[in-house]
Amino acid sequence: MNVLRTIETFLPYICGPANQAFQISNRLEERGIHSPVLTTYCDVSASLPPRDKIDRVRVIRTTSQFQVMRYCVSLGMVKLLTAGDLKDFDIVHSHNYRNFQTDCGFFFPN
Repeated sequence: MNVLRTIETFLPYICGPANQAFQISNRLEERGIHSPVLTTYCDVSASLPPRDKIDRVRVIRTTSQFQVMRYCVSLGMVKLLTAGDLKDFDIVHSHNYRNFQTDCGFFFPN
C-alpha cells in the first residue's frame, strides 16, 4: 500500500499538523507502508534539500510561486502529481484544509 501525504509546510518547522503528518508517515513506514510527504518551502528555510529523508519519511519539497495567507501555490507540486514519480498511490491524505496542497490531492488524483 502507498499513502501520499500533502501539507503546506513540514519539518523542521514543528507545529501540530506537521508533527501529526510526520508521526503518521513514520509509523506507516515502520509497518512497511510507503508514505512520503509532499510539501512546500512555506515557513521553512530555502536551504533545505528538495528531497530529504527525516527518520523513515521521504520528504519532497517544492517551491511556491506565490502565497496568499496560508495558500502556498506550487506548480511543481502539480507537475509531480500529474507526470512525475508521485503516481500510483492508493490513498492521498491531505493535512489541513483550504490550502493548495489539499486542492492538489483532490483535483489531481492519480
